[in-house]
Formats: sequence, structure tokens, C-alpha cells
Amino acid sequence: MSKYGKRAVGLLLTGALCAGLLAGCGGAPEAAVTPTAPSESGSASGRRVETLRLEGGTDWGVPNPYLHQSRGPGTAKMRLVYGSLLEKDETGDVPWLAERWSMDGNDYTFTLFADAQFQDGAPLTTADVAFTLDYYQEHPPVSNSLGVGDSYLVDHYTVVDEQTITITVKEANADTLSNLGSFVILPKHIWENVDDPNSYTGEGYLTGSGAYACTAYDGATGSYEFTAFDGWCNGEQAAEKIQFVPVSDPLLAFESGEIDITSLPADLMDTYLNDPSIGVVEKANDMGYKLLINYERCPDFLELALRQGVYAAIDRQSVVDSVFRGAGTVGSAGYVPQGSLYYNENVVQYPYDPEAARAVFAGKGYSVTLLCGDDGDDLAIAEIIRNGLTAAGIEVAVEAHDSATRDGRINSGDYEFALVGNGGWGNNPPTYMRTLFSDESKFSGTNPHSMGAIGYSNAEMTALAEGQMYETDFDKRVELFQELELLVSREIPIIVIANQSSYSMYRKDVYDGWMKTYAYQQAEQNRLSYMAR
Repeated sequence: MSKYGKRAVGLLLTGALCAGLLAGCGGAPEAAVTPTAPSESGSASGRRVETLRLEGGTDWGVPNPYLHQSRGPGTAKMRLVYGSLLEKDETGDVPWLAERWSMDGNDYTFTLFADAQFQDGAPLTTADVAFTLDYYQEHPPVSNSLGVGDSYLVDHYTVVDEQTITITVKEANADTLSNLGSFVILPKHIWENVDDPNSYTGEGYLTGSGAYACTAYDGATGSYEFTAFDGWCNGEQAAEKIQFVPVSDPLLAFESGEIDITSLPADLMDTYLNDPSIGVVEKANDMGYKLLINYERCPDFLELALRQGVYAAIDRQSVVDSVFRGAGTVGSAGYVPQGSLYYNENVVQYPYDPEAARAVFAGKGYSVTLLCGDDGDDLAIAEIIRNGLTAAGIEVAVEAHDSATRDGRINSGDYEFALVGNGGWGNNPPTYMRTLFSDESKFSGTNPHSMGAIGYSNAEMTALAEGQMYETDFDKRVELFQELELLVSREIPIIVIANQSSYSMYRKDVYDGWMKTYAYQQAEQNRLSYMAR
């Protein structure tokens, strides 16, 4: 397995420098990103692009393993700065900090690139990998592929030499390699003296080993800057700098050249697709909205007929037509969206049937609070849900909050009904379905897919969700997984509202390296999008 190619540029980010540029994390005034003028194709540094600019304006947290927000944009920014053993491309796992690997039963052996190093110049060795494994067991990071507590994936490890380490897991399954390959590696010389990583903003707290170093961040404006790290060991970065800049109108900013890639509104697709200079990345059904019921607070809804009544009450096609403007599909009751390799076309269908819904809820006098986000789509979908449930005989009070507050309340169980929208539905369903429907693995993830049904339990669902993880034959795994989908569609512990397709458009003459992976559709959040391949 070969490198992408290697090149050096003139940035060496020390812990002190990064702490100065990101002073806002420690309580001092924050340093704002100042965008430079739009670049021509190519750059003085020899890279394909001098500066790539993307839409900022939202604070996704400090891009280190403990201080970023758990949703995709926060994790993606952190992973630009911090390297993992492996990465994913369009077909499977590929080298990142590990040059090669092998598997033998429960033993996974990784060999690091000989010139791997951290952004303060210190060499990255297997001592750092071993330290990180121990540290994450005691202090789980925000994005955690290794598990926690008794469910920690790693049993022990053996350091063979400075480049080679064998990690022995408690039990191997079809996703073990990807899980071991995706945890980001900490510099031991910095973190071995940190007792509370969730509050640490001292020297080196942003010293990573990734292809890009964080050179500026302003949480107040949601601005970020990442600069190509000259000590990166595995390939050439495509851009010298990546900037996330606040803009008032992304479409106008794209038209004026302030940003280089942005969302393409569905109603303007024809206009831009007829422009030969515009490229498009499609993310089919990758955004999804679901309705969660807290069964501990609403135990009556453990009765299947009531959940079926909720489905019948909601005009989900209206969400697709009026909110998504036709760019999406009504959600599958089996959770996995249409178009996925794992989608089961035989799942139970629940058509909009307001008369049937009224028959279910007539005279019951239910009253619930619906928690949702405060952006336009969330509020519009919440209103459609409220209208449908109200017409069926359920009194609904909508309570809207910013996404961080809403997510925090859901994770703490402080809700009755909750509307959650998140990306990543086009990712790897076997992984996220366990964190939703297995009693053994519920809530073990850190992204919004882990927001499952509190107070609902199903032994057969758990057996299927866990069992498919140990089937390594792909076709057999799909078959087993589709049994899980069918059961989920019959029991419907989570009400899937709709999936939204989205599109990103970019100017081909500025940069055309945007790519999706086999397990992730968000090209702007993919590290390989910023590498010269």
C-alpha cells in the first residue's frame, strides 16, 4: 500500500503558537480568521490551491478530541488536525498514519510510517499509540470508536518496536478494523500530564499529527483556518490553507467568489447544472429527520397501535414536497434510507391516513411537548407534525432550542417527543443501527444517530443488531441486516419522518478534488477531499 506522495511546506505549529492563535479557548480574546483575496488555480506554495474557502459562521467547537462538537462538521475539523491509523476512500480502508496492517484472529498489527510526526516536531511512535489507547479508556473522547467501560474494544496491546504495534481486541467483528483505524492519536509528551482533558486548553492542546494544523479559530464568529502541515508523512495536501468564513448569504458568497463550494438549492439545480464551469456532488438521502418518543415519560406509546397511529397522523410527503422542495424521500420505517446497499424494499409501509389516526387517539386526551431545533427546516417539519397530531386528537406544544441545547436535552432524556435532524444516513448502516436498536449498544455512539428510543427494549432486535456485526460475508450480512430492518419497520420504536437529498456545487476551475467515501457522503467533511490524489 503506497503513499499518496509527499511534499513539505513551511508551517511548523508549536503548542505555544497554537495556544496564542486560539486564545479564545482559554478565556482570552479570540483571534478571528481574516480571509485573504480569492485565489487563482494553483499557488505560490506549489499546491493546487493557495486557499480553499468554505462557509463558516457556526461554532463547532475547538478542533481537538475533547472540545469539538459531536456532529459531523465538528468531528471533521478535528480530524483535519489529528491523524488516525487509517482512512477510508471510495472502496475501503486506506493508509493514513499506518503504512500497512495485518489481521490474525483478534490481533491487529499496524506499522506506522517511519517519518510520522506531530505538529510540534516530535516523532510519532507506537508509544503514542499505546498511550492513546490507555488514555481513551480512562478519558473517552467526543468521537469514540473504541467504546467505553466494559465495552472497550481493546483487550491489550503489544508494542513490537517504535513503528509496529499489535492491538488485541476482546472480540473481533466486521467493523473492528475500521474502529481501530479511526481513533485519533494523541502526543504522549503533552497529554500524559493532563488530568482533565475536557477542560484543558494549555500548551499543546491543539498539537495534532494530521495533514493540516489549526492556525486560527474564533468561536464567536464560527471562523476556522487550517494550514498544510509540512511534516505530514503520507501525501501532498491539495490546499495550502482551508478557511471556514462567516457569510450572510452562502449563495451570493459563492457567486462573488468569497467561498469555493456551497449547497445547491433544489429549485436552482437546472440553472447551475447548465453551467459547464460548475461541478456538483450529490448526497442522496443523506440528511434525515426522525421523531423520538421518550417511553419512560410517555409509557402508553409502548403500545404498538399508538405508534402506528402517530405514523398515520403525519403527512410525511408534505415534508418532502414543501420543506425539501422535492429533493428527498419519505423515510423508511426500517430506518435505512432508499438507495443504500442495505435498504430492504420489503419494509412495512405506513401511509398518511388521518382518519385512521383519529380513530386511534379519539377520546384519549393525550398532551405532549415536542422538542425541536430552532432553524427553519426544523420548525417547518415540527409544524407539520404538530398539525397532524393535533388533528388526530393529541395536543402538542412545540418547544424550540438551538441544536446544542436540544441535543443535550435529548441525551439527558429531558423530553417527551423530540424531532432530530442529522446527516450521515448514507453512511454505514450496520454501525449506526446498533447504537439505535440494540439494548447492548444503545447510546454508545457520540453522533445524533445514537439518539435512540429511551425506555424501549426488544430482545429479538438486539440479537439481530449485534449478530450482523459478526458476519464477515457481505451478502450474508446484508441478508441478516435486512431482517433487522424488517423487524424495526414492524415495531417502529423510532418514527422516521423523511430523508433529504442535498447537493454541493463548486467551481471546477478553482478546485475539483471533492470526493465522497464508501461510507460517508459529505465531501466537505472528508479529509481526502483536501489531499492531492
